[in-house]
Amino acid sequence: MIKTALKILLSVVLYALVFTIANIILPFSSGFRELGASADPMGILFILLNGAWICFTIYFIIKHSQIFGKKLFLDILFVIFFVQCFMTQIETLFFGSAFPALTKPDVILIMIANLIPLLATIPLLIKFFKRKDAASESCVIEKQPSNIKSIVLKLGIIGVIYLFVYLVFGYFVAWQFKELRIFYSGSSEKLSFFGQMLNNLAANPVIFPFQIFRGILFGAFIIPLRNMLGKNKMVFITSVCLVYLCTAVMLIIPNVLFPDIVRIGHLIEMTSSMLLFGIIVGNVMKLK
Repeated sequence: MIKTALKILLSVVLYALVFTIANIILPFSSGFRELGASADPMGILFILLNGAWICFTIYFIIKHSQIFGKKLFLDILFVIFFVQCFMTQIETLFFGSAFPALTKPDVILIMIANLIPLLATIPLLIKFFKRKDAASESCVIEKQPSNIKSIVLKLGIIGVIYLFVYLVFGYFVAWQFKELRIFYSGSSEKLSFFGQMLNNLAANPVIFPFQIFRGILFGAFIIPLRNMLGKNKMVFITSVCLVYLCTAVMLIIPNVLFPDIVRIGHLIEMTSSMLLFGIIVGNVMKLK
């Protein structure tokens, strides 16, 4: 147990170090750099905590994986990157008007800054924790047949479910913070739930199909976990929850784009909503 903890700790330190260096050397815009100059000096502690969650998630998947080698590396990289990095930043682009100092190239660079430590850390964790029996097991594991029609139907259902989860938690958790309402709308006024939905429909109707589309992508991006982890339902659901919560835990890092109270509001919203959504998706997408 101590040996395992030390290996994970080493991986966390590597993740935090590479993440920090990537954010220093990447060519972010001057406006974004100026915001970063006022960053919390305690940020490294939160970067370590975020790295600890990501490294534990990778460790959990590796320990339960039925594949190995390059395919294991590529599948984990695909799942973590697209859920944690890509999915969060396409929403940043969608709400771009709330972040005037952030350019579109900055958003791409943020994705890259999150990708680079994954490229460094996943191989190390695989080397540390790969199952010794993975090679022999891979010869006898049968690839589960994919019913494309069933998967498409499930992804459509997941998209609609995500819209409801997003709207309910967005209003009843995040929107209860006055500072968050002011940040996004410029007003502290709090409408009723249905009043706010009607306001969204009038002011920004594309948000509804956009969030359905994001929900579909959230479902699609965890498909590699299905064959990677076999038929163990609880392991699969736990893995989905761990991966989805990476999008929430990253908000623990002081964010130059958000005032602290806005970031905390989103942290509470995302942690609760993505945990519930992960449990739902894990049950919908599980293998029979």
